[in-house]
Amino acid sequence: MASELDKAKRALVSLLKVLALAYKCLLQLTRESSDKDVASAYRTVSRKTHPDKGGKAADQKRLNGAHDNWRREVQKAPGKGGKRTAKNNGDSGGVVVAPLVPRGSPSGTRAEYRINSEGVLLTYQGFGDLVQWSRFLRFVGGRVRKWRVKHWGATLESNAGEGNHAHLMLQFTSCRDCTVKTFCFEGLRPNAQTNDLLGEGFCRKRLQTSLGRCFFYVWANKVGTVRQPSGELCVAGTYEPAWTQAKCRYEVKGAWPEKLWKAYKLDSDQYYEYLHLCRDGVPHRKRNFEAYEAWAESRALEKEVVDRTKRIRSNPRLYKPFAKVPEAEQWLELCQHDALRYPVLLVHAPSRGFKTEWAQSLFKNPLVLKVGTLTQFPEGVRRLDRKRHDGLVLDDVRDLEFLSDHQEKLQGKYSWVVEFATTPSGQYAFQKDFFRLPVVVTVNNSTKNLSFLSSHDFVANRDNVRVLSFKGRPGEAPPSDSLGA
Repeated sequence: MASELDKAKRALVSLLKVLALAYKCLLQLTRESSDKDVASAYRTVSRKTHPDKGGKAADQKRLNGAHDNWRREVQKAPGKGGKRTAKNNGDSGGVVVAPLVPRGSPSGTRAEYRINSEGVLLTYQGFGDLVQWSRFLRFVGGRVRKWRVKHWGATLESNAGEGNHAHLMLQFTSCRDCTVKTFCFEGLRPNAQTNDLLGEGFCRKRLQTSLGRCFFYVWANKVGTVRQPSGELCVAGTYEPAWTQAKCRYEVKGAWPEKLWKAYKLDSDQYYEYLHLCRDGVPHRKRNFEAYEAWAESRALEKEVVDRTKRIRSNPRLYKPFAKVPEAEQWLELCQHDALRYPVLLVHAPSRGFKTEWAQSLFKNPLVLKVGTLTQFPEGVRRLDRKRHDGLVLDDVRDLEFLSDHQEKLQGKYSWVVEFATTPSGQYAFQKDFFRLPVVVTVNNSTKNLSFLSSHDFVANRDNVRVLSFKGRPGEAPPSDSLGA
């Protein structure tokens, strides 16, 4: 028959597996796993379920309850009880949090968690309005001397779901040994963490730096930090970054705001400000930031184009769908089968003749590149992704010599990939596969060297370039295969 300890351990392991699956954590855990492995798995999953990390408060409560029950049974087991204490040599590191249940306590008695450290980060769940926040600040201020606090900092943040929570960072004048019950406020029992919520625990060799990192986490203007009606942040304390006017200040390492930003707990504007205020590793972090911002701006722009295209095309007053053109359908069919090479489709129409819109309508998601007077492929060809794009539209080509100069790229030969280069030396060359890629080129009456369509060795060959010339809106009248018809 299984003991109460075994039952508690199995219940915890089962819950850890369920939550690990829900929060996409990789665990190698069974009922036979060692206590050390179970404790490690608990810490891993707890970092995911914590509301500060985007988890649900209900999941964190269930997990803490199962963990408390297991630790309580561990303390009761013969040979496994007794206090856990931290080495106190004046340079103690970390928050030692141990559940203690007095001997002879009734079954179900809640464990008291003991803190043995020079600093602790406390989290209070279930905060209400700003009035309660004001009472909390008065509560902390009135107990600083009683708690033997050297520095403190507090902030109020909104949960990912509903409600708020408060962080309270305390640095004691010396190593403090007490229970978390000491810091209860209006019935709210705080949660004491063994790390500073930046993914790192306190370092014994650099304890003050570790404490400063935790103070910065509390002080920083993170996503979700609650504001007063006046616009001021709900942040208070006696220990602030070096660039403030506080009496007691600490140096902020550049890695601290960077880590918060990477965890999506700082918005980009706030991180950019902290990046320079830290004065630590600015050049390389700035390059990384600007590279991300350029990518994010490009993605946002692409999304904006897609959204407005859908909006306009869904408006019958602005957009009228094109009728099918059999010649274009036949050309598209050619690109669905293996061949030695593939012809380019050249679409000719007068200016404002809807040729670009029609060319785009041939595909579900084409890459459209504006060529104009360029003699080389636009830089945007780097974005060609065969998994996303089902066609390439080279729009508004102003000189047919472009086709002549790049005929080896446009034919989509099966035996090689196309090489592009942004410099004549090819120092930054890159490759793209054009095999079975439908390529459409649009021109108008002002395009130079239109005579190539009847005289050029490559362009005039209809096996290389298929021509569809429209006198008006594509699809309203049959196209011609030459400009003179």
